[in-house]
Amino acid sequence: MVEVRCGGCGRLLGSFEGRGEVKCPKTECGGMNLFDTAENIHLFTPKYRTVKSKTGKNRQSEKGWK
Repeated sequence: MVEVRCGGCGRLLGSFEGRGEVKCPKTECGGMNLFDTAENIHLFTPKYRTVKSKTGKNRQSEKGWK
């Protein structure tokens, strides 16, 4: 069993073995954590965030891997 923490905020998501996907329960973070404990891989995808441009209109920021 390996402890998995959120790649965005560091919150403990639980102890897992194998592969999995866990969404961070923190409202401010809300990112998706993909992991494989056998190969020691942990990827984090942040949630979409709305960003106001200089004109005051809302737009979505780009989604990417961290």
